Amino acid sequence: MKKQLTVAVTAGLLALSAAVPAFAQVCGPGTMIEFDADAFAWESNYNQATLTSGPGSQLTVVGIISLWCTPFADLDASDPNTEYTFLFSNLVTAAGTQISFNGPTTIYDTNYGNGLFVIYAGSPRNAPTAATMPINPPNATVPANFIDGPIILAGTLNNFTTQVTKTLNFAPNGSFRTNYTFTGPGGGPYYARVAGTGAGLLQGNWCVVPSSSGGCVPQGYSAHPNGKFDQPPTAARQSTWGTLKQLYR
Repeated sequence: MKKQLTVAVTAGLLALSAAVPAFAQVCGPGTMIEFDADAFAWESNYNQATLTSGPGSQLTVVGIISLWCTPFADLDASDPNTEYTFLFSNLVTAAGTQISFNGPTTIYDTNYGNGLFVIYAGSPRNAPTAATMPINPPNATVPANFIDGPIILAGTLNNFTTQVTKTLNFAPNGSFRTNYTFTGPGGGPYYARVAGTGAGLLQGNWCVVPSSSGGCVPQGYSAHPNGKFDQPPTAARQSTWGTLKQLYR
């Protein structure tokens, strides 16, 4: 009887595991849109050796959406026939990177002001991934293959800031944050789902370690971000950078 019970329980567990994908993504509390491994940033005036952006440096970010949550839960980010991508643009740092110190830690703060974001739904799936990202953008496929589909959502970015910290000889850590607001009616066919919701918080990691040093940033790029659009309205509020980093570890 004991042996039969064990077999029955084991069979049930196997059936359950077969019904749920091993790496299925789940919407976390407050998450609306998420992007993970396949997002990269570059700048017009960035020094990777010193982790600094010069005054007037223009930041561009492209990526592939990896998860849709409410009110877009009916969209499938893994749809083999549709690729959801995004572009952040018009972000320019007026003062460049500001450097400060906290004991043995050097802090690099950069404010890129206000910009725009656009989300596309393209076919076929042709945007480069982290494994295939070509070097030195802009190039033949970056940003071209991220912006070759119809626009489905668009909006503004307010007070886009990054912070990178480096302590002694340890690798640097980075984070970013900005307020976003959906715009319409020309902001895409899904704007009606979020019309009038106000500003929300967009935040995440901002990896700056170059691939030549065993890191995540290909040649010619300035950062490899991952992050999420929080459900609006959740305007950016006082928080520590350490708290933000813990969300994405």
